[in-house]
Amino acid sequence: MSRYVASRVAQAFGVVLGVIVLTFVIARLIPGDPAVAYAGPRASAEELAAVREQFGLDQPLWQQFVTYITGIVHGDLGISLHTKQPVTSDLIQVMPTTLVLVGIALVFAALIGIPLGLAAARSQGTLGDLAAKVISILMVSMPVFWLAILLQIVFFSRLGWLPVAGQYDTALDSTSPLYSVIGVPVVDALLTGNWPVFASAATHLVLPVIAIAAYPIGAVAMVTRGALLENLGDEHIRMVRALGFSELSVFGRFALRPALNPIVSLIALVFAYALTNSFIVESVFNWPGLGSYAVKAIQTLDIPAILGVTLVVALLYVLLNLIVDLVQAIIDPRVRA
Repeated sequence: MSRYVASRVAQAFGVVLGVIVLTFVIARLIPGDPAVAYAGPRASAEELAAVREQFGLDQPLWQQFVTYITGIVHGDLGISLHTKQPVTSDLIQVMPTTLVLVGIALVFAALIGIPLGLAAARSQGTLGDLAAKVISILMVSMPVFWLAILLQIVFFSRLGWLPVAGQYDTALDSTSPLYSVIGVPVVDALLTGNWPVFASAATHLVLPVIAIAAYPIGAVAMVTRGALLENLGDEHIRMVRALGFSELSVFGRFALRPALNPIVSLIALVFAYALTNSFIVESVFNWPGLGSYAVKAIQTLDIPAILGVTLVVALLYVLLNLIVDLVQAIIDPRVRA
């Protein structure tokens, strides 16, 4: 087990290092002058030169890379050219909002996708199975930006059931002021017992969560169905059926449990997809999280912020996959072979 853990940690470190090198090179190849983005288009040549010297942009690329790596080791991701604040503090401020949004979306996807895949496997070859497969394919293939706009048109413009954007109704600030705990209104309202704001924040979450969860729901449903059908042909399933167990027990207790390994692996994989999809969803729903921060960084050619966002996303993805690998190795010793 120790050798397996060491191997996985080494692989994770290699992936993160590769991401750092690749994003650094790509960021330096993007057309434009970061000094102009920081100082403004009307800055004089002397002001631009001072900015380049301040941020080390006048140094050779290899020296800039060494400085960047040294900063990462010390938790310093540089100064944002857009906000004029340390990138690390910016990310600490915007990350909780995005992680809560993506986390709720993935939980929702698992709660819908696994039962949908289970229902499809139980009704294999029937109209119900076909309907579940069609729904899964539609969710996987539907562009997230189109779905987000469609949800706004249907549930806000046409039906008027749900809010179109934002995290909560800011009109409540005068009657039910919100005290910040972690900077996420729905969590802050829950922790402080601010129920009017919590109700408003919960309704504002519905449409963004559905938009982000659509792809994971379809993917989880298809993988669950496939894993269950594969396990149903095993020897122990035939034995369980011969002993007179109900079909519900056969599926829920004996077929679903070994199918959880590929499902857990898939959820770790779709986390990165959901996180990148949140960038688009946050822009559509005016959600002030990591995605909105990344979009502004790209628009303003904010290289330190772009590198910081990319590094954080890569670290989250690698860390989650590392945890999943270790959990699977504990559950199933065959994984370590």
